[in-house]
Amino acid sequence: MKSRTFTFGELEIRFNWVIAIFVLAAFSGLVRLGIWQLGRAQEKIDLQETYNEMGIDYATPVEEVGMSGLENDALTIQNLHVSLTGHYINEKNLFLVYVTYQEALGYEVVTPFRLDSSEKVVFVSRGWVYANTYEEMLTKVPPIEGDLTVTGQLFVPTVKQAARTNDIDLSQPKWPLEIRYLNTLELAPLFEESIFPYEVRLDEDQEGLFIRHWPTVYVDTGRNFSYALQWFSMSIALLIVTFVLSSNILQIMNRRSKLL
Repeated sequence: MKSRTFTFGELEIRFNWVIAIFVLAAFSGLVRLGIWQLGRAQEKIDLQETYNEMGIDYATPVEEVGMSGLENDALTIQNLHVSLTGHYINEKNLFLVYVTYQEALGYEVVTPFRLDSSEKVVFVSRGWVYANTYEEMLTKVPPIEGDLTVTGQLFVPTVKQAARTNDIDLSQPKWPLEIRYLNTLELAPLFEESIFPYEVRLDEDQEGLFIRHWPTVYVDTGRNFSYALQWFSMSIALLIVTFVLSSNILQIMNRRSKLL
């Protein structure tokens, strides 16, 4: 099929139906991909808002939480409000060092919690404590005895956070254990019970809570917006390239630059 040429002053545009249909289809596909990424970002935001609303009135028993891998869990169960029934394993407290709150340096206290239903162990972060030394921390973390039910929010680490490890002597651990990072996989050999893979951060007014120092964790929508911008940019670039190749705009610009 021959091209038709349309003239607008000195600007000439060649039009070919086959090329036009191809460009239109490609443009439409790129725009649809961008819109799909925006839709995925909105789904994540809506899911997060649902979890926040659920947190007011309902907590999912941690035994019922479905998991499908780190990256997917970060999108689907991040900040999920959960409940735990059982008791703290006080003799195996974890002290996370170099944790700051309001520019003060202290420790984050994580106490393993054994579930009554399954005897699985969940690492419960009880918050921040101001202390200068390990010995001082020993006097500030009293044991919590007996069975109880506590509630909190799941924290799913990023892949990078989950990969951080400590130099732990697994043969002769010193309890309470002083560590830099909470890596559940690394800590699992120190317990006879099976380990729940994610940390639970205590809600307000829960037994054993210290200072809730954790920043708010939002679902990651940055990647979706970045991809959407790329697809939209490619669609615009396609139109620009098509216009340049089907017209004499470059020759016109060349001539005018020589006149200047």
